[in-house]
Amino acid sequence: MAEDLAGLIRRMGEGAHVPEQDIRAVTAEADVAEALLDLSRRTAGLRQRSTELRAVMSSTRDLLSTTDAELLLHRIVDRAHELIELDIAYLSVYDASNEELYVRAATGTTSPRFLTMVVPAGIGLASLVARTRHPQWVEDYDALTSVPHDPVIDDILREEQLRSLVGVPLVVGDDVLGVLFGASRQPHSFRPEEISLLTTFAGHAALVLQTARLLQEATTATAQAAERQHAAEWAASLHGELTDLVVFGYGTDAVIGALGDALQRKVGLLDVAGKPVTGQLAGGEQRRSMRAHIERAVAGGKSIRLSSGAVELVAPVLAATGHLGAIVVERGRSPLTSVEQRAVERSAVIAALVTLRHDAVEQAEDRVRGELAVELFEPERRESGISRAAARGYAVAEPWVLFVAVLPPEQRAAALAGVRRRHEYLAAPVPTGIGVLAPLRCAGERGERIVAATGQPRVGGVYLHAPSLEGAAKGVEEAVQSSKLALGLGLGSGIAPVSTLAPYALLFGGDGGRLREFVADTLAPVIAWDSANGSQLVETLAALFDTRWSLTAASRELHIHLNTLKQRVQRLRPLIGDAADNPEARFRLEIAVRVEVARRALKET
Repeated sequence: MAEDLAGLIRRMGEGAHVPEQDIRAVTAEADVAEALLDLSRRTAGLRQRSTELRAVMSSTRDLLSTTDAELLLHRIVDRAHELIELDIAYLSVYDASNEELYVRAATGTTSPRFLTMVVPAGIGLASLVARTRHPQWVEDYDALTSVPHDPVIDDILREEQLRSLVGVPLVVGDDVLGVLFGASRQPHSFRPEEISLLTTFAGHAALVLQTARLLQEATTATAQAAERQHAAEWAASLHGELTDLVVFGYGTDAVIGALGDALQRKVGLLDVAGKPVTGQLAGGEQRRSMRAHIERAVAGGKSIRLSSGAVELVAPVLAATGHLGAIVVERGRSPLTSVEQRAVERSAVIAALVTLRHDAVEQAEDRVRGELAVELFEPERRESGISRAAARGYAVAEPWVLFVAVLPPEQRAAALAGVRRRHEYLAAPVPTGIGVLAPLRCAGERGERIVAATGQPRVGGVYLHAPSLEGAAKGVEEAVQSSKLALGLGLGSGIAPVSTLAPYALLFGGDGGRLREFVADTLAPVIAWDSANGSQLVETLAALFDTRWSLTAASRELHIHLNTLKQRVQRLRPLIGDAADNPEARFRLEIAVRVEVARRALKET
């Protein structure tokens, strides 16, 4: 018996499970038996506790391998569900700002509404756990009257058919992170060991959760710092590139191109009317609406973001004298960052600077070219003007055209500005309008391109060709005299070579008014007869002068019968008096006829 008792004690010391009937069979005395039974129970409890703690530590090691806070919540409820062997485990995250709890993870649930539960402050078992920071449990939640209920929460719990609940706090220091729950669909009386096990696990889980949150915050902060550093480097690189463009004299097209490359989006520059000036952004927005957006941005003095449409950002290009338009950026897959927006705004400032500098250079260039044209038009300064033109790269030895546009005073400034936009043209004011010197290849045979450059709907004038710039410039006096005649004769938009009117300019000193009076006085009866009868007596006189009054030759030139011509001559005799027989009167009549024929021909052009 002694050996049997010794063996029994040895087995118990080794941690082996000894059935109660074996203890009673081996031990004769009741008090010894009871002592051994108590020892067996305590040993079994310690063994169970050791097993549970190993499970907790294993779960904790598993949790420590997860760094994502959201995934960690689901791991916690999964491990809790395995430890307590109840129907459901779920976790509510606590928001200290409003004392509400939000169900964020659950396992074993069937209701789709379960993960939408929000527990208001002071409601239910969860709020009691968060407030007391101690475990709370109930065998029948429906019968619980010690805490306020929420009808929505009660309805969701009834959908899940939950009866018994136990909740333990997730606490780190003074902070409540949430509440971990276990729940059963059958009435369940929670044993202290279950509550203790869940509490222990919750304590470990809270530390792991807090560590994961801190790690994620640190990781996020590091990423944000790196992103800020990258953004700062990106902005500095773009700013340096834009500065180089300004220093080396590039225009707005280069600024817009550099900005578009940096943003990897389409970027455009619009003028004050919303019309594209340069860039890749080509439409998608109505010009009227873009003009309204630009005006709104100008009024506020800063860029604006648009909530819809192809354009996301409008940054006004502002100058001291007003606004010059706006830079617009297309909408991308993600909104522009604040750094990118500031980069666009800086680019708008640089675009304004480049535009103003370009305008200043253009104005200076216009003045220089205008002064050069004036110099070429003045005989005493013409030689130095030719030298200056050659030094500036003008092909002075190529064929040139001189065009004198006859314009009223109110149109001359605009026409001069329009012509000076063409760098190959040299233009300056003249008494009858503006004079323009242009290479023949850039002007057109009759100065048509020069006329188009003036921007005026109806432009009349005279022109001459010359083999060189000097030859064209020397013809300015004769051209101005001819233009005066054209103006006096009312030629309107007609364009004529200087040679057509030059002979009469010499006779009448370029006074078109005197010439027009001379023609009217000399040919008044003939012109009146043609007007009243639809005849062609003026043309008949021109043919007679061309053929030295040979009736046969004149009839052939006019393509009429000789008898018809004789009838016309008979009609002319009383209208022209003795002009046909008096040499001096015939000379004056011929001049008047030729001027009138030229006037009619020029008026039709």
